[in-house]
Amino acid sequence: MKIVCYDQTEVTIDIPKHLTHIGVMVSGGFDSAILLYLVLKEIQDTNRDIKLTVFNVPNVKDNADYFSNQVVNFLEKHFNKTISDIRSIGDGTLPHNQIIQKPGRYITENKLVEKLYVGVNQNPPIKFPIAGPWRRDPNDVIPDNLSYPFLKLYKTHILDIYSQFGMLELANITHSCTETLNNRCNQCFQCYERAWAYKELNLVDNGI
Repeated sequence: MKIVCYDQTEVTIDIPKHLTHIGVMVSGGFDSAILLYLVLKEIQDTNRDIKLTVFNVPNVKDNADYFSNQVVNFLEKHFNKTISDIRSIGDGTLPHNQIIQKPGRYITENKLVEKLYVGVNQNPPIKFPIAGPWRRDPNDVIPDNLSYPFLKLYKTHILDIYSQFGMLELANITHSCTETLNNRCNQCFQCYERAWAYKELNLVDNGI
């Protein structure tokens, strides 16, 4: 599946034909929710018989386990499909930069799936009052069993994907703030980043 964003940036969701078992990291946040949607849509559109495992890192600080379940439930209803293999993995008390990185490495090194899809993207090209997290260099060589479809994207591109596919309702149930359980602190980097994306695309954020 190829997607062209508002500024002609292209995104490809590709599931090689030889794969029989893939995984998606789902945090309940903005990026991983639409990534799971796109993976499910690609499976549906290509009529693939493929096993899908959803991995979540429980994080008490931002209620990630709850919101990831909300995302999964929403998409199960949307696609009329049950995602039966959902696994909690990793340590949600780690620094934010390591919460996905460490379990992702564990999953790929131990071959829990044939390919793992992760929604990591780039920090915006502007400065916020708080520094952004470390994010993988888009020029890095990525192992064959790991996929970062959004690696060269900003949050604006990801919001555009939500809009293109008519999935803003899904965006509304995601939780971006890393400092609160079920609302926004409006002071963390993720809150600033989400607000920036909606403002740039002249969209209204009706989410949490």
